[in-house]
Amino acid sequence: MKKHYRGRRVERVEIRPIFGKGKLAATLRRLGFSKVNTSAIERHNHTSRQRDRRQTRKSLAFSRESRYHRWMRWLATTLYNFCWDHSSLKHREEGKVLHRSPAMAAGLTDHLCPILGR
Repeated sequence: MKKHYRGRRVERVEIRPIFGKGKLAATLRRLGFSKVNTSAIERHNHTSRQRDRRQTRKSLAFSRESRYHRWMRWLATTLYNFCWDHSSLKHREEGKVLHRSPAMAAGLTDHLCPILGR
C-alpha cells in the first residue's frame, strides 16, 4: 500500500500487492472480494497472532529459530481450521444449529477433530 500525500494530508491510497501476485486474483474471487480488502487481511493477521503467541515479538514464547516458528504456525493453523468451531460459520439444518470449522465449511471434513483438554 502506498499513500500519496499533498502537504500533510493523504490525497489517495494505491494498493499494490507485493507477495503472491500470481494467486491474488483467484484468492480474492474465492473470498468474495473484487479488490484487495486490507481490513480482512489485518483481521486474519490479528487472529493468527492471538492464536500463536510465537508471532508476538515481546512474549516469552518468541521463536528465535525459524523451524520452531514454522512448526507452531502449522499447529496453530491446523487447530484453527480443523478443531475449533467458528460462530460466523454456524449452519441451520432441520431446525438444529450446526457448529462448523473452516475445514467443514470448505467441505474438507464432516466433523470437528477432537483435541485434548477441550
